[in-house]
Amino acid sequence: MPRTSDPPTARIAALERDADALRRAFLTTPVLTLDDHGLHARFEAFGRTALALFRETAPLAGGEQAIQRIEAAYHRVHEALQAVATLALSDTAAATPGHGNGRAEPPPRDVRQSVIRRGTQFS
Repeated sequence: MPRTSDPPTARIAALERDADALRRAFLTTPVLTLDDHGLHARFEAFGRTALALFRETAPLAGGEQAIQRIEAAYHRVHEALQAVATLALSDTAAATPGHGNGRAEPPPRDVRQSVIRRGTQFS
């Protein structure tokens, strides 16, 4: 995580690197071992840092661009978490019959691969 003594632009750049590392870790670590790799704690620290940077840079000149960079970094990590959650929930849903008709749901699709391929484009 960025040091608080660094200027905001350096800390935002460090936050962006942390976001990419967290995103990669969430998308490549088996779901059952996420806590074993300390990802929960890393994500909490990342969120606290992002919030502190957001509050610090909002009133500054050029704050809008800084805020956009912080939001983009946060969204990269959030998208990875959504992919992991979707995968985990689809694994659970596949184990139960669907719609009360006795037929099993189709096997889950690993959405992490589509997130990895899409890169970091956000709308």
